[in-house]
Amino acid sequence: MGKSVIVSGYYGFNNSGDDAILKAIVKDFKKIDNKVRISALSNNPKNTEEVYGIKAFKRLNILEVLKGISSSDMLISGGGSLLQDVTSTRSILYYLSVINIAKMFHKPVIVYANGIGPINKKINRALTKKTLNKVDLITLRDYNSKTTLEEIGVQSKMVVTSDPVFTLESSNKDRVNSIFKEEEIPTDKPLIGISVRNWKNTSNIVDVVSKTIDYIDSSYDVNTILIPMHYPEDLEISLDIAKKSNSPNCYVIKNKYNVEDMMGIINRLELIIAMRLHSLIYAATQAVPMIGLVYDPKVDGLLEMLNIKEKCDVEKIELVELCSLIDKVWNNKKNIRSSLTEIKNELREKALDNVKMALEILKSR
Repeated sequence: MGKSVIVSGYYGFNNSGDDAILKAIVKDFKKIDNKVRISALSNNPKNTEEVYGIKAFKRLNILEVLKGISSSDMLISGGGSLLQDVTSTRSILYYLSVINIAKMFHKPVIVYANGIGPINKKINRALTKKTLNKVDLITLRDYNSKTTLEEIGVQSKMVVTSDPVFTLESSNKDRVNSIFKEEEIPTDKPLIGISVRNWKNTSNIVDVVSKTIDYIDSSYDVNTILIPMHYPEDLEISLDIAKKSNSPNCYVIKNKYNVEDMMGIINRLELIIAMRLHSLIYAATQAVPMIGLVYDPKVDGLLEMLNIKEKCDVEKIELVELCSLIDKVWNNKKNIRSSLTEIKNELREKALDNVKMALEILKSR
């Protein structure tokens, strides 16, 4: 019987980006060594088992967590932005505690393709340093994360790779056509996509983005589609924007789709204006030109790796700036696609390095 790994992350919460990470980790491990048994800590173990075909344990049930970790040969912490205290201190303490439990059982631990930070509180920085200096390997999805850990004083081996999602493939054209038909989105014109989330200044985001859609409608012969990444909250803000817009050519993806379908939808876009990290990663995997709406350093980190300069600070977002960026990207689409095609192939190889390094450690134990 092969060895086993357990994966800790933000799984079972209907977040397309985190679902994509788990799907990619499972697929990549199975592709390279199909004897490895994989399990995960999940908010919804039943759903995780059904969707990914792996064993899952309830992430907030301490007995389940202990059982899952003690019966595995290695802990993978990640991917995603697990170690940050912007959402809450409780979140970072949870993921550090899972690592410490694994070390209590003398298990090898890999912090896998993580985006780190911001970690603002002094106590959280100290706890992160102490915990991560015990792990066997840290792979990171951007250089900003490496800088953050070095500043904190982490001295474990660190390698910058890329997000696991770069190894996933999108759904085919027929499947995407059926989605557009079901959503009643016409395909007679080119498509521009928009993907946003609630933030501190949601009302301003809704106002600026709805007016941006009106600008797009008056300037280009296209349809605009709003693409929610996290249900139900992203759907709510998307519907609010569509309602406030005066464009008759604005549509919302209303149903929830799997990772490959979301990639397939984004593949059909001429460009995307996006806030959530994984909407931008999905766009990068399809070499779709993008404008980043930066609300978190992780988004800046990705755009830097993709060599994308076109971005807005969400907290200072202005209509004129965003519309100017749309014009700039639209007029340079061909060159941007070409550049992204080259970069995405490099990042796909780096994403596979995550699993290769993890398997080396697993097999050496």
